[in-house]
Amino acid sequence: MTKEDICSIYDLRFLMQRGIALSPPLWRTLKAVIQLKKATAEDLAKVTGRPRTIESRYLAELNRLGLIARRRISRKVYYIEAETAVKEAIEEMGEIPVEQLAHQIGLPADIVRIIVKKLKSNK
Repeated sequence: MTKEDICSIYDLRFLMQRGIALSPPLWRTLKAVIQLKKATAEDLAKVTGRPRTIESRYLAELNRLGLIARRRISRKVYYIEAETAVKEAIEEMGEIPVEQLAHQIGLPADIVRIIVKKLKSNK
């Protein structure tokens, strides 16, 4: 199986390849981020019905694993679904090297490379 066979970075095969196993609460938070595309911990807490502090902890873990982007805009921290984050960053910054793009949105460069390749193939 090659990376081209994988349709999404959230595909279970991709996660297993990277050695990532998500607990049910993390899956619940990840699904909420994917559904909302861009949200604060407070927004996600309303969707999941859990306290904001718990959501913040889960979001930090998902960001550390490289599954969601994190951007501070003014005083708020937004957690963004990876593909949406890459699209927004490309629109905002233009065509820049993948490593720079990854650094700006707080995602691993290999994941950003996969998403950029997917976006270019969809055009």
